Amino acid sequence: MRGGLITRLVVVTVALAVIVASAFVFLLVAMSGVDHARAVAVNSAEEAYAARDVRRALGDMETSERGYLITGQESFLAPWQSARQRIAERLTKLRSIVDDPEQAARAEQLERDGLSYLNDYSVPLVDAARRGEPWVRSLPTSVEGKQRMDELRRLLDDFLSTEYTFSSERQAKADNLYRRATIVAGVGLVLSIVVTGVSAVFLARGVVSPVRRTARMAERLAAGDLEARVPQTGNGEIGVLEKNFNSMAESLQQNRDELARLNDQQNALRHVATLVAEGRPSDEVFAAVATEVGLLTGSDITRLLRFESDGDATVCGTWAQLRDPVPMGARIAIGTTVAAHVRATGTPARRTEVSPPDLPDGTYCAVGAPIIVGGAQWGAITALSPIDRVLPDDTETRMAEFTDLVGTAIANAQARTDLMASRARIVAAADESRRRIERDLHDGIQQRLVTLALKLRTVDVDLPPEATELRESLAAVRAGLVEAVEELREVTRGIHPAILSDGGLGPALRTLSRRSSVPVESDLHVGDRLPSTVEAAAYYVAAEAMTNVAKHAGASFIDLRAMVAEDVLLMTIRDDGTGGADPSRGSGLIGLIDRVEALGGTLAVDSPEGAGTTLRVVLPLDDRQVR
Repeated sequence: MRGGLITRLVVVTVALAVIVASAFVFLLVAMSGVDHARAVAVNSAEEAYAARDVRRALGDMETSERGYLITGQESFLAPWQSARQRIAERLTKLRSIVDDPEQAARAEQLERDGLSYLNDYSVPLVDAARRGEPWVRSLPTSVEGKQRMDELRRLLDDFLSTEYTFSSERQAKADNLYRRATIVAGVGLVLSIVVTGVSAVFLARGVVSPVRRTARMAERLAAGDLEARVPQTGNGEIGVLEKNFNSMAESLQQNRDELARLNDQQNALRHVATLVAEGRPSDEVFAAVATEVGLLTGSDITRLLRFESDGDATVCGTWAQLRDPVPMGARIAIGTTVAAHVRATGTPARRTEVSPPDLPDGTYCAVGAPIIVGGAQWGAITALSPIDRVLPDDTETRMAEFTDLVGTAIANAQARTDLMASRARIVAAADESRRRIERDLHDGIQQRLVTLALKLRTVDVDLPPEATELRESLAAVRAGLVEAVEELREVTRGIHPAILSDGGLGPALRTLSRRSSVPVESDLHVGDRLPSTVEAAAYYVAAEAMTNVAKHAGASFIDLRAMVAEDVLLMTIRDDGTGGADPSRGSGLIGLIDRVEALGGTLAVDSPEGAGTTLRVVLPLDDRQVR
C-alpha cells in the first residue's frame, strides 16, 4: 500500500468500518425478522388461546342448556349464564387479534354464527323452557341446536388447525432468520478480527517499528550520542519524521561543535581578560594572545606585531605549531605582507602570501587584524596557515575580539605606568620638600635660636654680681630658647629626620625604636643605602605604626623586622595589642598604603580583634642607588 500514513490509516479504518457496519446492518435485519417472527408466533398463540376459550364457552353453554331442558332445574343454567355473558366478548377479541386475512374471515364467520346461535337459538330456547312451552323438547329443535353447534365446532377446528399450520411456518422462518443472523454476526466478527489483525500488523511494521527505532535513536541522542541516525523508510509521515529526526541530530551536532568552538573562544578570551584585569606584564599578555589565537584559528603561525615608524614591525608575541624562526622582540620587515595591508587600511585583511619573509618557503593563507590603542593604530595580529588548510571565514572577527583586549591591556599598562610614575613623582617631591624644610629649619631658625642662647650666656657673664634679678630673667629666657630649640628639633624629625638622610634606613629605624614609648624588639638587615624614596616610605610606615600602637593598641611590645631579599625590601611590624585596625574606616593606614603603592609596593594589614596587628610591607628596589 502506497501513500502517506494518514491515507493508509484512513483506508484501513474505512474498510474496517464498512465490514463492521455491513455485518451490523445484516444482523439488525436478521434480528428484526426474528423479532417479527417471534411477535407473530406470540399473536398466533393468543389467537389459538382465544379460539379455545370460545370453544369452551360454547361447550359450557350447550351442556348447561341441555341439562336444564332435561331436568328443568335452574341450577343447571349457572354455567349457561356465565358463558352467555362472556361469549360475545370472546368472539370480538378473537376477531380483533387475528392478523391473517383468511383467518380473519373465519373469525368473522365464527363471530356471526356464534352470536346467531346465542341470540337466535339458545336464549329463545331457554326463555321458552322457563315458560313451559313444549316445542323446546321436540326433535327438530334438538337437531337444529346440534347442527348449529357442530358448525361452530367445525369453524373453530378449521381456525385452530390453520393457526397451528401458520405458527409452525412462522416458527421455522424465525429459526431460519436466527441462524442467518448468527452466521452474519460470526462472519462479521471473523472479518473484523482479520482486518484488525492486518491493521495491527501494518501499524506494527509501518508505524510502531519505525517509531520505536526513532525512539531508541532519540534516547541515544539524549545521552549525548549525536552520531545517532535512523534510516529513512518512506516518503510518508513516518519518512518525514525520520528525515526531520536526522536533520535535528545533524543540527544538534553542528550546534554542539559551534558551542564547543564558542566555549573555547570564550575561555581563551576569559584567560586573556583575566591577565589584563590582573595587570600582568604586557609580554605575558601578548604571548597569551598569540597562543590563544593560534589554537582557536588552527593556524600554523601567529604573531602579535607592533608597528614601528620606519615601516618595520617588532614581534611582541608569537606562537607556532612548529618552531618559529623569528623570536619575540625581533624586528621584521613586513613589506607587502598582510600586516602591511592592515597598517595601510586600518581594517582586517585576508591575503595569499607566497614565501613571506622570515618564514619557510611556501604559499600561505594569511589573515590580519589591527590593534587600536587610544584611537591610533598600534600594531596587528597575524595568523598564517598553508594554502591547503585555509583559515575559517570568521577568523578576522575572532581575532578582532582579541585585538580589543590587547588594546585595552596596552592602554591599561600605559595608564598604570603613567599613574605609578606620577604617584612616585608626587611622593618624591613631597619627600624632597620635607628634606628642604628640614634643612631650612635646621640651618635657619634652629641655628639662630642656638646663637641667641649663646649670646644670652655671654651677657650673663658680663653682668655685675649685684644684678641678680636681671640674671634670673636672662636665665628664664635662655631656658625658653633651649626648650624652643628642642621642640624645633622634634618638629624637624617629624618632617624628615636628619638621621634618615645622613645614616640611612637602618640607623633611622633604630633611633625611631629608641624613642618609642612602647618597647621595640628590632631585627634589621637592610645593609647598604637604599633608594631615598624607599627609605622614606619604610621610615614613615614604621613611625606611623609605632604611633598608632602607642595611642590605640594598648600593646606591651612591638616587633620590628626589615630585610632586603631579591631586590625588594621586606618589613614587618607586629604588636600584641587589641587589634581591629581597618584601613577602610579612614585611619592613617590609607595614606601609608598610598605611599607604598605609589612606589609599586604592597602593604597588607592583618588585625583580628583581640589578637594584635601585623603590617607587612614589600617595596621594590628597582634602580637601587647608594648615596
